[in-house]
Amino acid sequence: MINLTKLILKILPWLLTVGLLGWMLFQEKISNSRERITEIETNTILTRVEQMGKMELVKYNFQEVTEIKKIAGEIDLKFFKYKPVPDSKGVLISQGSAVGCIDFTKIIPQDVSNSGDTIFIKLPIPEICYFKIDLEKSRLYDLKTDYMRSDERKAFIQELYKVAEKQIEASALQSGILEQTRENAHTILRPMLENISGKTVILSFALDTSNSNMNL
Repeated sequence: MINLTKLILKILPWLLTVGLLGWMLFQEKISNSRERITEIETNTILTRVEQMGKMELVKYNFQEVTEIKKIAGEIDLKFFKYKPVPDSKGVLISQGSAVGCIDFTKIIPQDVSNSGDTIFIKLPIPEICYFKIDLEKSRLYDLKTDYMRSDERKAFIQELYKVAEKQIEASALQSGILEQTRENAHTILRPMLENISGKTVILSFALDTSNSNMNL
């Protein structure tokens, strides 16, 4: 009986050491397994977001009236001024649209992070994907270009359309299309990403440095 007790006391430290090392290895495997799962989830979200490309989140429709007028040059004949050709004029009543979107291809791995049951995603700043005139719903009025050659008349009309198209872009910006795009990202995109990941998603946006650069 005494010999058995001595034997147990002799091997007990070794048993405790082996048990402690086994527990430490078990904990390390669990920890590493959790880290790998977290990385896979984050990478999955990043891949899904990148595949979206440019996601259109809002569309504004406009009707514009655009007028341009070119004053013809005058010849000074001392006693009076003479215009060899009349002034040219054009009025375009157009319909068009502008679309606000977010370009998800600009997202990099550093923009996506994971903390517990929450995923944080920093999105690129909203932008206008495109703005255009609907040619079928646009009409020319009061066009006075009779004296022009065909190539001059064509260039004048093209300029009128370009001015009208830029008006659509300016009107969209003044109407807050970028702010609406930002709001729609929260209401439309966030639930979509939460459904994919099964986690809470917090969205933020990159800083818009364009205004700060203009102020320098």
